[in-house]
Amino acid sequence: MERARTPTPVEELTQIGGHRCLDLANTLVAAEPPRDSLTGIEDFRAWASRAGIAVEPSSDPGSDAAALRRVRALRDAIRAIAASTVAGRPCPPEAAEALTEAAARSFRSRRLGPKPGGIGWHRVRRDLDSATDLLAMEAAALFADADGLRLKRCSGAHCGWFFIDRSRNGSRRWCSMADCGNRTKARRHRARQRAEE
Repeated sequence: MERARTPTPVEELTQIGGHRCLDLANTLVAAEPPRDSLTGIEDFRAWASRAGIAVEPSSDPGSDAAALRRVRALRDAIRAIAASTVAGRPCPPEAAEALTEAAARSFRSRRLGPKPGGIGWHRVRRDLDSATDLLAMEAAALFADADGLRLKRCSGAHCGWFFIDRSRNGSRRWCSMADCGNRTKARRHRARQRAEE
């Protein structure tokens, strides 16, 4: 009997998705039982920092708790959209609506402003909620223009992480060859040895 797996601490999560919103999706492993690495506000703060999203300290626990609920809801929508994309199915309407609403809300914390050669989006707040705004905008941009996107899901047992396959021949199967790939190959090798006995 396999022992229960515990969530990987945020500080140890490998960012293999190829896009920040996929790395956010990968903070939850939908195994039995599910393993959620994003369980508290400090987990979200640490994850944002590792993902390169500047977040300032907060003195408002209520708004931080709301931001955590909101980023977890965004993560659920991203996971549903990614799963349907990988499976070649239409996106669940509720997930599309959740992402639409989150992306529309993102205008509260960003403005267009000058940059070299033109204009670009600039964050005007640096709280946890604005980090969710940024992720919602990036996820909407990724999925709305997904033609030709080689989005895949790790085929390793007890994993299911999402990633963009940027391999030359499009043959990537695992989140990491060093992790799920080696475990899968070792499991197959043991099964062959038992079959030969």
